[in-house]
Amino acid sequence: MVDEKTYKGSVSDRLERIPFGSPQRNFLLMVTGGEWAETLMLLGNGVILALVASVLHFSHVLATLVVPTAFFLGEFVGSIFFGWLGDQRGRRTVFLYNLLVFSGGMIIAGLMSTAILIAIFVFIGGIGVGGEFPIVDTFTSEMMPGKERGKRLATVYTIAVTAGPVIAFLTYEMKIVAPPYVSWRILFWFMGIVGIAIWAVRTQLRESPRWLEVHGRYKEADAIVKDWEQRVIEEKHLQSLPEPKSETEVSERKSRYKDIFAPDLRRRTIMMLIFQFFQTGIFYGFTSLAPTFLLYKGITLVHSLEFSFIIYSGFFFGSIFNVFIIDKVERKWGIIASAVLAGVFGTLFGIIPNVTATVIFGFITTFVLWNFSNFYHTYQAEIFPTRVRPTAAGTVYSVSRISTSILVPFITAFFLPHGLLASFGLIWVFIAIVVFDLALLGPKTSKLRVEAIAQ
Repeated sequence: MVDEKTYKGSVSDRLERIPFGSPQRNFLLMVTGGEWAETLMLLGNGVILALVASVLHFSHVLATLVVPTAFFLGEFVGSIFFGWLGDQRGRRTVFLYNLLVFSGGMIIAGLMSTAILIAIFVFIGGIGVGGEFPIVDTFTSEMMPGKERGKRLATVYTIAVTAGPVIAFLTYEMKIVAPPYVSWRILFWFMGIVGIAIWAVRTQLRESPRWLEVHGRYKEADAIVKDWEQRVIEEKHLQSLPEPKSETEVSERKSRYKDIFAPDLRRRTIMMLIFQFFQTGIFYGFTSLAPTFLLYKGITLVHSLEFSFIIYSGFFFGSIFNVFIIDKVERKWGIIASAVLAGVFGTLFGIIPNVTATVIFGFITTFVLWNFSNFYHTYQAEIFPTRVRPTAAGTVYSVSRISTSILVPFITAFFLPHGLLASFGLIWVFIAIVVFDLALLGPKTSKLRVEAIAQ
């Protein structure tokens, strides 16, 4: 049932001029908590794979199927399903269900002992993770004003990336202090318990007013925005807020999956499908293989692990840097520039024989790559209209989960044996495809309201 609309314009007009205060901060903290919990598995599945394999005496191939492959396949399913559900039932609904799916999968996986059962529940956990990223990008894009949308989402990912060293440290400690039989199980249980704790906090989240408005639920949308307005007025001791600068026309349109391939969106969807397939070859082509590249250059395993930690710390520092520039650089050109720079510094990492220079260029490469990641996460949600934003973001993101399982093994099996230059030569092909794809087909988005971008 459609409510009677009692206000002018759109709630988006009002959200755009609310100063940053406790409502936005609390929202971002609840978003970030779940993102952090699920990033534990996203960035930690490699080290967990090694621990599971050593304790349960799985072969490397079997361990890969049990952890990363099952996890990425779950992400593929989850990003499509929860993306679609986010349009049908709302962003908040997905934010509650996906964390429970993730937590349940991880906790039960920690109780299993056979490869097939562990893989099944890691797959289920992956479904929950797959739903997180498209909805984080969507929900944050809809709740933050256009002038600082990128900065706020980059802050979410900056905090989330700290999950990487945390899970690496815990994995190392489990090898030392925990009995082998429970060492890897504790990691799964830890992730599940953290997820449930964040879920309990997230129950306080309210729905996206933009989504409510598109579905004709004007009273709920108005009530949420009024609450934000009043809270900010009180805490900042304002008399009132400025009048909204425009009166955006509200378009009530129910979401249909096929709409992402309708004439008005087909070009953007195809552009992002191409981008997501090949960007994994750039991002994971370097980050997943950096320790292998070090060993290939004759650096010992002990030093390789130490240097890998230094190299991967570039993710965190790169993300901090990105917070300050993401809204000052046109998004599509930020993606293109960071992809090219990652190729340049990644190639130098591959060809320079000096160990110190190798580590420095590796650090710079990951520094640039997390800028690349923050740019595109913001971009993939904001270029689609509210009625299909998570459906589209989830669909295009799902392609990256499949290509990760295709492109990285392809580089390892067919190009690395021919040398590091051959591997980076292929990565440059991926960079060229991404650059031309975005340059020719990508719309401009920075500092624009999502409604303006969708036109």
